[in-house]
Amino acid sequence: MKAPTLPTQRAENLLYALFDAAGDGCHVMTASAGVSTAVVPFHNTGDRTYLGQGIELADVVEATSLTLVGGPCGIVLRTNEEEGTSRVWGWRLDGDAATPLTTGELCRVYSTDWLTGAPLPQEPGLYYDDAPHLPLI
Repeated sequence: MKAPTLPTQRAENLLYALFDAAGDGCHVMTASAGVSTAVVPFHNTGDRTYLGQGIELADVVEATSLTLVGGPCGIVLRTNEEEGTSRVWGWRLDGDAATPLTTGELCRVYSTDWLTGAPLPQEPGLYYDDAPHLPLI
């Protein structure tokens, strides 16, 4: 029987998979479950990842692991691309699985007010993309 993965190890695996999938550029990862949220700005250049100023990886792993212990949660990765445009990917996390969201699923989430269910206008320059598979070990 396989031993359960600790939340901090799940968070670290998730972060490294996201850093790799994101590619070069400026990014913001947001992990949410209920009222818990972890927001991580980072920049990739080649094979290096730089976290936002004053952010330590250990703190990011801890904040992300607290989000992951809340049961099913979501991860959104926003990448600033060409002048004024941003790409958004998303995943649904449950247990040790990260299920990529399709463009349509992500668009519905971003286009709906979570309190009222009312439709929201699309943010100018923002486009949604099918998320890639994340290899979580």
